[in-house]
Amino acid sequence: MKKEIDTLDATPSKRLFLSIIADYDLNKSICELIDNGLDVWVRNGRTKEIIIKIVLDKQQQTITVEDDAGGLDKSELRYIVGPGQTGTDPTDQTIGIFGVGTKRAVVALAQDIRIKTRFSNQKTYQVDFDDKWLGNEDWKLPYYEIDEIAKGTTIVELQKLRLQITDNLIYQLKDHLKTTYAKFLKLKKVTIYVNREKLSPRFFENWAYPPSYPPRKYTGTLKTEEDYIIKVEIAAGLSKESSPATGEYGVYFYCNDRLITRAMKTFEVGFIKGIAGLPHPKISLTKVIVSLNGDARAMPWNSSKSDINIKHEVFLTIHERLLEIVKYYSALSRIWVGDWPNKVFKYKTGTIKKIEIKDFPEVKKSFLPPLPKSRQRYGEVITKINKRVAKRKPWTKGLYEGVIATDLITKQRLEQKNRIALIVLDSTLEIAFKEYLVHESGTTYNDKKLMSIFNNRNDVHSEIKEYVKISKDDWKKIKHYYQLRCKLIHERATVGINDTEIEDLREVVERVLRKLFKLDFTK
Repeated sequence: MKKEIDTLDATPSKRLFLSIIADYDLNKSICELIDNGLDVWVRNGRTKEIIIKIVLDKQQQTITVEDDAGGLDKSELRYIVGPGQTGTDPTDQTIGIFGVGTKRAVVALAQDIRIKTRFSNQKTYQVDFDDKWLGNEDWKLPYYEIDEIAKGTTIVELQKLRLQITDNLIYQLKDHLKTTYAKFLKLKKVTIYVNREKLSPRFFENWAYPPSYPPRKYTGTLKTEEDYIIKVEIAAGLSKESSPATGEYGVYFYCNDRLITRAMKTFEVGFIKGIAGLPHPKISLTKVIVSLNGDARAMPWNSSKSDINIKHEVFLTIHERLLEIVKYYSALSRIWVGDWPNKVFKYKTGTIKKIEIKDFPEVKKSFLPPLPKSRQRYGEVITKINKRVAKRKPWTKGLYEGVIATDLITKQRLEQKNRIALIVLDSTLEIAFKEYLVHESGTTYNDKKLMSIFNNRNDVHSEIKEYVKISKDDWKKIKHYYQLRCKLIHERATVGINDTEIEDLREVVERVLRKLFKLDFTK
């Protein structure tokens, strides 16, 4: 049985404004007001120039945003405060379809709001609202006819701000607008001023062009379940500079030419073990820039256009390919780490390889070249080139591994790593002399004789000199570093040894091991 007994009042409460403004800061709020002007400009065919002027007055603590995009028709004034109401057709390639952004933005910034607008040759109208109006549930709002402003102009004046305008806040806003609207500013028909400073576009496509591994740009389309056609462009490659400190790497999303999110490094875009790995300086050359254009309703942004909706159909459609690309370039960055200047940074110019994909969901081919072989670690290289010697003379393995151990020690963040390295290198040298006398000299030494020789390091050196010619300079250094080791171990005062000295001793040890056993330390 179904019987109507009454009706419910579903009129939204004005408190919804105050309950959802916490997510809005200065940057997001100003962007909402800029989006409105740009939407009018897009709907009018992008033919005329548009100028947006933002003034943040530190002394008066007021904000003014003015645009000459076209103004609001008298019939559209209700859009200013009506939740969910907007003049934007969702089939436009616009950026303000939700009908709540402007309302949230101005309320988030100020307690006292004044909006003036003039459409074409019409009269100029003004709408005022404040916290007092928000405090009651009457949605009726008076509007006024005022003295004329320039044709096609809208001016938003904000007073009694909910935040404190500072130099740092202004600087951050300028940087945010330069990146968010870079694609619009590049057109030269769009101009944005902040306190009379004309903003220039800032992009993130600072590509490097290593041979065989230039950046790639995938272009194509996809169709949503609602038959919206979305143009997709994914540019990916290695950056010609590393910015791990600022975090300027990862995935960037543009929707209808507006930057939505910058330098994403979350697990949803592949920064997780098993794919690209967790964010790390070793993969900080990885950059992927996704641009989506089409019906505004089909864009995978959130309602404040400050993040990507990872559950959105469009995001899920390109997700698999996105993960594949992020994984590939993160691996390439990691393979060449330590040699970026030669492998990446010096290739500052080149051509982006363009790849057309007619149907993003269907085409599975990666179009990516095989990755170069991973750069072998020092220990792996030294072990490999001495493999034959070690097979014939197994006692040499511990000797070249002593040098490998020193290489590892010196790369650690240890305050006393050089002291440890000194002990390892000098001990390796002493063991090398013993192994030579036992296995290479051709003389048979009994244990008593060996004990007698090795009771005194000078006797060891004298014995070795009987068989092998080592330069006087190297003997002098061997003696010097042995004495440093003795002071370190046996004397009250602890000696210090710097990086240059450790490298010098290491070179001496390598030369001696080469002389004694023909071990190779060529990197």
